[in-house]
Amino acid sequence: MLGIPLHFYLVHFPIALTVLAAVYDLRASFGKRHELHQTGYALILWAAAGAAMAAITGLQMLGNRNVAVFATMHAALGLGTGLVLIAVAMARYSAQARRSEGSPSKLPAWLILELVAAIGVIAAAVTGHRLVLGLVGL
Repeated sequence: MLGIPLHFYLVHFPIALTVLAAVYDLRASFGKRHELHQTGYALILWAAAGAAMAAITGLQMLGNRNVAVFATMHAALGLGTGLVLIAVAMARYSAQARRSEGSPSKLPAWLILELVAAIGVIAAAVTGHRLVLGLVGL
């Protein structure tokens, strides 16, 4: 579309949605506002779907040898984080189905994975940005 790979359009959604989901869930857990978990749950589901689409379009771009040489770290971060996001979404869905998601007694494992995913998408964004700047010669 307009000569710009579809991957560049899609990657911003999982980045923003994952960071927002982590913010909402941290506020829900530590700010004693457990109703915010529902918003974090919806955001992380959409982030996982967006990460899957970004991974597919990113792998399609690796067919270009000029891009593939520079993209190893970015691809590893993106694929790894995408898998973590899907695992978080599955764990959240399972917790939601059991209605045990907002238990204030302990820190849920999915929240720790969500924080790892948020750090991962930020790292993938930084390496992707540097990759694009390197390809255009800036």
